[in-house]
Amino acid sequence: MHEDALSFPFLGSQVYAYGLLVMLGVLLAMGLALFLTRKNSREQQATALTAVLALPLGLILARLMYVFLDPTFRPLLSISNALNITTGGLSMFGALMGAALAACIAARLTRVPAARMLDVTVAALLAFLIPARLGEGYTALGVSRPLTTPWLADSFLARQDDYDAYLRTYLLEAMIALILLVILLRFLRRKPRHGRAFALACLLFGITQTLMESLRYDGHMRFSFIGVQQVLAVTLFCLVLIVLAVRLLKANLARLLAVLSLIAVPLSVAGGVGVEFLIDRSEMGKLISYALYLLVLAIPAALGILMLKQEERLGQSTD
Repeated sequence: MHEDALSFPFLGSQVYAYGLLVMLGVLLAMGLALFLTRKNSREQQATALTAVLALPLGLILARLMYVFLDPTFRPLLSISNALNITTGGLSMFGALMGAALAACIAARLTRVPAARMLDVTVAALLAFLIPARLGEGYTALGVSRPLTTPWLADSFLARQDDYDAYLRTYLLEAMIALILLVILLRFLRRKPRHGRAFALACLLFGITQTLMESLRYDGHMRFSFIGVQQVLAVTLFCLVLIVLAVRLLKANLARLLAVLSLIAVPLSVAGGVGVEFLIDRSEMGKLISYALYLLVLAIPAALGILMLKQEERLGQSTD
């Protein structure tokens, strides 16, 4: 379905550059997960089982989400077309959800805390995202609207064609995945309670991916100016805020912070929708619009991090 994707013949098959980089991402993810669990044999068993389960589950969920949620596939919807993955069409969120589900199943089967396996798996998935996002540079995906800022259009962040220049959003996403991976690995070195690294990663990934999905304008899983995966990213960081706030309220700790965080959830969603309208339908400059977007998203990010710090203090006081 993406004729512009770079490919080459190999042993009688057509091999895609994107597929090779996704494979590299899978190998990096497995290697990092095994490294993080090297000191615990049971965790290593759970990691190996996660890797075995994540491949089919990730592929199945990635395909199903694309098939049912991409408007361009709807006219082609049939069992045979859905099963024909050689035509392209996958959801990154579906792949990530499949890996997280695999971690939970593996944890249950090996009697390892699910929260611990999610901490390990989310770090591995960030490593996976780096080459996987770079691989989108060999497809027609991961680009923005035509750029109107000359200095940006002439930079290495832009892709040129015969008509316009487009932001290489996939390159920014790879850089963000690398930054989040470094943050998470530093956080894991402090040996936080199980599940907190997963919560931090979901918070930061959801917030940053909300912005990246707004920048993307490649038609992938997109209805008008709203992308399906952007909705999933917003849902992800909102769920983290709600869960953290409820925990603090139950512990009778930092109640004001928890209440402010719950209030921030609908306000952040409303603010994001408002900025999306400005970006799509107003004459306001894109740089100003995205600066507003950053301000809107900075609020839930700050509140979520503050709540995680409060939870960490609660954990230390009860140890």
